[in-house]
Amino acid sequence: MSMFFLTAFLVCSPLAISDEPETPAAEVGLPWVMDIATAKEMARKEGKDILINFTGSDWCGWCKKLEGEVFSLPAFHEDAGKQYIYLYLDFPRSEEAKAKVVDEELNGKSRDEMGVDGFPTIVLADHQMRPYAKTGYQPGGPEKYLEHIVELRAKGDKIKALLATEDEAQQGEMLPAAFDVMAEQGLLGFPAFGKYLELAEKSDNPELVKRAASHRAHGQLLKLLNTQEPDFPTIVQFLKDNSKMDGPEVLNALWFCQGWMAEQGDEDGAKLFLSRMLNSPLVQENERGRKMIEDALHGIDHDATDGHDHDGDGKPDH
Repeated sequence: MSMFFLTAFLVCSPLAISDEPETPAAEVGLPWVMDIATAKEMARKEGKDILINFTGSDWCGWCKKLEGEVFSLPAFHEDAGKQYIYLYLDFPRSEEAKAKVVDEELNGKSRDEMGVDGFPTIVLADHQMRPYAKTGYQPGGPEKYLEHIVELRAKGDKIKALLATEDEAQQGEMLPAAFDVMAEQGLLGFPAFGKYLELAEKSDNPELVKRAASHRAHGQLLKLLNTQEPDFPTIVQFLKDNSKMDGPEVLNALWFCQGWMAEQGDEDGAKLFLSRMLNSPLVQENERGRKMIEDALHGIDHDATDGHDHDGDGKPDH
């Protein structure tokens, strides 16, 4: 499906920016491990977690920037090295760099299971490579990045505590807090966490059941969007049936569908979807995105005033 990714600027992230940043020269490199099995064994023996760097070493400008500003500096390793084994999962383009990748297929499987959709993505995981936090490039150098990781690790402790117990009563008590972190970090799609989603759906906690249903709905929307040929009527109906949904993928779908609706002559429906986008907190915080949506609304009103011929019969529709 060919889509205009409005969310590239509605939710601005280095993962969505294509221009290459200036990259400082690297001083020293971290002791990266490139083999997943080796990293897991080292983490188990040394009682550490795993910091996974999903990167495109020979083409990703933000990956190089993160390396130059954070990972190459001694201050980072002096602290993080006490807690993490560093796993380097590279997705390069040159044949020379590809030759250094230990297991391209396994790297790809880990990328997909952990929901990595851009580079650089940094995942914090336990020694079994069960993820508990996910981030990317952050400005401010090694000190700020270390602070950021400490914050992520503190939240991730809720997931780790849940993973550590098999007692169903304890799981029930821990699940709401851990579920929130999994959802916030985009980790609910990880295969080992599927059972927690099912537990949340069966919970006696109404709010937790609601959050689980919301996650399922977002997953369903993504499946509708990720097709070769868009089924516009189905997507439009889904968005109408789930009028309270929000998030980047919802904004993307609303934008995508409003254009189709306008082309079909359903100006009122298109305007309703655009207005819904304007009410999203993600749009209200982004001047550029808000301006684009307002321009689209103005364009629909302008077409209606001019008697635009949507149905192609040679006569104005209004």
